[in-house]
Amino acid sequence: MPLTKTKKCQDCSCMSEPFKELSSEELIKINKNRVEVNFKKGETVIKQGALAGHIAYVKNGLVKVCRDHGSEELVLALESRGKLMGLHALFNKSVYNYSVYACEDISVCLHDINTISSLLKKNCNFNFEILKHLSDEILFSHERMESLSLKQLHGRFADILLCLSLRIYKRKSFKIPLSKKDLAGITRMSQESLSRVVKDFTKDGIIEFKGNNITILDYEKVRHLSYVG
Repeated sequence: MPLTKTKKCQDCSCMSEPFKELSSEELIKINKNRVEVNFKKGETVIKQGALAGHIAYVKNGLVKVCRDHGSEELVLALESRGKLMGLHALFNKSVYNYSVYACEDISVCLHDINTISSLLKKNCNFNFEILKHLSDEILFSHERMESLSLKQLHGRFADILLCLSLRIYKRKSFKIPLSKKDLAGITRMSQESLSRVVKDFTKDGIIEFKGNNITILDYEKVRHLSYVG
């Protein structure tokens, strides 16, 4: 995980919304207690159960957020550029309660957790934006649990398609750095079941799936399948 030379925080072109509420002096303080780190595909960005020393900001690339249980993992979310990871550790014993893994080569800014905590107490607008970030995370977790617990296979696959298209890549055609094994794990189905569902979606003209390239051909059908579960 090599460190890289970066611009100062106050000159950053991909600043997250909470940090836009900081003054120049506060950004200088943030910058003094920050490092940018490159992670290779498969490397651990945050480890569940470890003492939290940093808040991680994803500058680019795709990450997987998981709850680990022995050799098993439950994928809570896929996240990309603009996501702040580990914010919960600011409020609950400074321990990470999930793991984050790089799905491809990524760049992450690690912000000192004590510096973030001190700014939360002094800057109300910054505090508000961080709480909004956490609120969005909680709401998404509820939707994710609903999908995994209550929806059938086709509904679950429709949900991950919408997530990738609308939330991650923001286009109808995209290439994802995930294997079919990864997709099966994310949707909590066997690889055989995933293959059958993909075949159904392809046969019905809903998607085109070649290698790691996915094109959504019929958004309305995907939305419908997501809704009916």
